[in-house]
Amino acid sequence: MPGSVLPDSVQVAIVGAGPVGLLLAGELSSRGITCAVLERESRTAQVTRALVLHSRTLEYFDMRGMADSFVAAGHPYRHYPLGTARTKAPFAGLDSPFAYALALPQYRTQSLLEAYARAHGALLVRDAEVTGLLQETDGVLLTVRHAGRDKRLRAGHVAGCDGARGAVRRLTGIPAPHFVYPYDVTSVDARLDLEPQQPWSRCGTDGMAILLPFGDGRWRLILYDYGPPEPDGARAADPARAAALLRRIAGRDLALRDVQWASRYRCERRHATRYRHLRVVLAGDAAHVHPPTGGQGLNTGIADAMSLGWRLALAVTDPRHDALLDAYADERRRAATAVLRLTGALLHLNAAASPRARAARTVALHAARLPVVRRHLAAALAGLSPKVLPAGDRLRSGHRVPDLPLTAQPAQGRPGRLFEALRTGDHVHLTPGCGTADPRADDMAHPLVTVRSDACRRACIIRPDGHVL
Repeated sequence: MPGSVLPDSVQVAIVGAGPVGLLLAGELSSRGITCAVLERESRTAQVTRALVLHSRTLEYFDMRGMADSFVAAGHPYRHYPLGTARTKAPFAGLDSPFAYALALPQYRTQSLLEAYARAHGALLVRDAEVTGLLQETDGVLLTVRHAGRDKRLRAGHVAGCDGARGAVRRLTGIPAPHFVYPYDVTSVDARLDLEPQQPWSRCGTDGMAILLPFGDGRWRLILYDYGPPEPDGARAADPARAAALLRRIAGRDLALRDVQWASRYRCERRHATRYRHLRVVLAGDAAHVHPPTGGQGLNTGIADAMSLGWRLALAVTDPRHDALLDAYADERRRAATAVLRLTGALLHLNAAASPRARAARTVALHAARLPVVRRHLAAALAGLSPKVLPAGDRLRSGHRVPDLPLTAQPAQGRPGRLFEALRTGDHVHLTPGCGTADPRADDMAHPLVTVRSDACRRACIIRPDGHVL
């Protein structure tokens, strides 16, 4: 198998071959960093898991020239459902070339990102379980159980992208306090006769139902039951019971056919106390676990990988850039905290069954009919706020920059859009069509691409992940 040989040493070892680890591998390899992705499973699981890619995630993929592959494989959602036919958060007005969410099973996302990583030379080693981790002055020594034998791998840095219960965070000794929400949630993937193929939800006295289409006749049914909670031993998925609850909520028979997967679970919240310890960094579910409401978990992890990739590449090649890893840890922990607040609020809105919660839900659903509320919620779910350009009078580090037309046209051999300019993987010096340059440009220690746009009023330097430096 390609990538089946465990190397003796690499500059970066990435533990976990999920979407986050594979994207990070592509980011590092494209910058000339030798890296190996260690995955304990022998093959990719063909299960859906995360289903939705939001606008900002598609923008990240566009910055690397691979968004078209994802869009061609997925099914677009025009809105996010909020509980009634009249309460939806529309994506159509978003300030993005991807003004929609995209339904794409996680294994398809993973396959496309694996191709991206391999195309840039990343090594993927399966059946490789990390069982030991020792940090030393000049690197990290990993013990890896590979093909039935214990082996040693030395890495300059280690990125833990191996999930909520992965080995890296545990072996590094980073705590991750967690909380289990007191709500039972049932999820079922099945075929359903319902048109159009757009997200749908209803809220009633018995519970709340959310239906998310795959685009091929399959739907993911998510049910919040407002009845008395069941004892732990009885908490198991029952498609027949799910179908009966759906009928009561919807007021009509929506038969589930060809059930492919069913699960009954309780959501949890988990957040690492820090994202970095010496030469180990965390990303994705290894650092933060969110309730699945709003489809934020995978998207937040993709943002982690984009933010970490260029920073880790610079830190590996020049120790003077080591502080960039602390900046990553601080910035992404703040971002994950905001996502935890959003997903927790949405979960309470959907699942809480007390009389007080029902009254609050009624008020919230009425408020959600206001255009300003719907626009704000759609932008938050899509990962598109805040942003400051093209107005550009309050530039702050970490703010998102939207795609902008550039003055040079593609026919001249120059990028026509900002996201195309970011495909080099370098920092971009964005200047107004008529205006002064950013004074920091002359002192930049890493490669810099200079472009002009009449759509911005103030020069700035944009990081390789599409945020203001």
